[in-house]
Amino acid sequence: MEDLRTGYQITWCPGCTNFGIYTAIISALKELESEGKIDRRKIVFTSGIGCAGKIHNYLNLSSFSGLHGRALSLGVGIKMGNPELTVLVFQGDGDTYNEGIEHFVSSCKENADVKLFVHNNQVFALTTAQHTFTTEEGFYSKSLGMKVFEKPLNPITLALVSGATFVARGYALWVDHLKYIMKEAILHKGFAFVDIIQPCIVQHDTRKYYETHMYKLEDVGHDPTNFDEALKKALEYDYTLREDAKIPVGIFYKGSRITLHEGLKVQPFYKINRELNLDVLNQITV
Repeated sequence: MEDLRTGYQITWCPGCTNFGIYTAIISALKELESEGKIDRRKIVFTSGIGCAGKIHNYLNLSSFSGLHGRALSLGVGIKMGNPELTVLVFQGDGDTYNEGIEHFVSSCKENADVKLFVHNNQVFALTTAQHTFTTEEGFYSKSLGMKVFEKPLNPITLALVSGATFVARGYALWVDHLKYIMKEAILHKGFAFVDIIQPCIVQHDTRKYYETHMYKLEDVGHDPTNFDEALKKALEYDYTLREDAKIPVGIFYKGSRITLHEGLKVQPFYKINRELNLDVLNQITV
């Protein structure tokens, strides 16, 4: 897998759970390539700001590092410019559910054919523990100067009701299971969203909690083509870290409908014949 690593020094904390996501995506891409299902020359990924955004430095593929909350809209723009590309997006929970929530909802609704992987540690970790929209009640937030009193957002439910055609949740340290989810997401035609539980071992270490309460949807025979059942499973966990919680991970829903670029009949930018009329430009006066 070394040819998918850039060789740059990795500056995640020792033991960071982002290493699990990094390993899973490299393994997924290598397997898909060996199976003849993807062409790495046609893969582009975008990334946001924070610990999740650092993957831009470590993954040896065509890429673009965007602004906070804007990597998803950037990815949609790249796909619209050239629908022949496979576009991946890596963002944190703050990136996606705070600054970029409007892009998230729009991508679900419009079925933009990009694959969004959210590193969700439920906190702004790199800026030392401000709360995000998925932070649980009772967590002390440095931006509030007090404990969080708000109900956290449920991104799985939001994605489903907003129209996403692939909705999943993974766990950063269940690498093989996460790799399976990522492969399915990459091959999906339409907007694929994977919320990855990624505990921050420094600012918000929830590893023990999640590993005690999680179960795999595949182990209970969940049917991902059944939207109503997917919504019921999504509502089982509300991101509040309740002691009686049962937390499903896996693929909640897979559906199909026309994608954004298909609906707009977008052509790859390099195939569009443009004629520049310099005579018209020379007639313009200021």
